[in-house]
Amino acid sequence: MEDSVYDYNHLGAKFNKVISLLIIIILCFLIFYFVTSAWFGESETAKKVLIIGEVKLEVDADLTFDEEYLQPDKIYDNMPTTIKCKNNTDEAYIKVKLETNYKVKDHNVVFPVLYVSPEDEAESKQTWIYSEQDECYYYVGYISDTKIATFNTGIYVTNDINNIDKNQPIEITITVYAIQRYYKAYSFASEWTFAPDAWKEAIKPYDYEDPPIKSGN
Repeated sequence: MEDSVYDYNHLGAKFNKVISLLIIIILCFLIFYFVTSAWFGESETAKKVLIIGEVKLEVDADLTFDEEYLQPDKIYDNMPTTIKCKNNTDEAYIKVKLETNYKVKDHNVVFPVLYVSPEDEAESKQTWIYSEQDECYYYVGYISDTKIATFNTGIYVTNDINNIDKNQPIEITITVYAIQRYYKAYSFASEWTFAPDAWKEAIKPYDYEDPPIKSGN
């Protein structure tokens, strides 16, 4: 009888050790998973495009991340934003602002990977010039119904993100400001007050005091 009790207790102790070991292994796995993978939950990515100005535009923005969780210090490619004028619309200058609800100590952690044209890249020039005053990117060039501008090719997430808001949905807003190319309209429009001097200098070759005469008029 005593041997039976001993065997039962011995088996029970071994069983408890096995269960405890399994629990430890599972906990270690969960800790590893959430520390390495659970950054920002992206279960409900929200995107919104706003267009400001009288010029009618077509904006195609792909802001859908290919992962459930955003990871730090990573570039998410193949998320372009393209902008052009609608048919029979005046040529226009544009500037773009990208905003997100993710900030760390009031600093942005999500940024656009700006497109650089092959011509500008060859000459080490900027296709988009940033203004800290209004946090907009100014396009060096103009758009029309046949001339398309690419704003970004992807999204960059900095190394400053953390796990605090991992379940918070990502909200990205792209605001596109457009103004007619002619008469240097940007020089007296309130929305373009903070246009950087570097951009004004760069677009001089595109400025028209008067619009060109269209054929057939």
